[in-house]
Amino acid sequence: AELAWLTRLISEFQVTSILPVPVKSDSLAAIYIARNPVFHERTKHIELDCHFVREKLHQCLISLSHVKTNAQLADLLTKPLPRVQHQLLLNKLGVSSSHPPT
Repeated sequence: AELAWLTRLISEFQVTSILPVPVKSDSLAAIYIARNPVFHERTKHIELDCHFVREKLHQCLISLSHVKTNAQLADLLTKPLPRVQHQLLLNKLGVSSSHPPT
């Protein structure tokens, strides 16, 4: 839902948006469930979220891909990380420090 809102907001500023929006997940099971239209006994509990993602996939508004758990860039903002992992993710974002490491 946030991606749909952001896409509309970007278009209001007359900025060309990138479609499909790349969505990265560290859960292969979630990606397989979203791509597979057949519900199994194990996936009966999945309701609106899965249908919403499937609809956006079908409309080619998003693309799903897998990213390893230790390579999740969002972890920089959501988790306390060891210094080495923190620096690795900062480097992936292209962020560098003007201060020497202590």
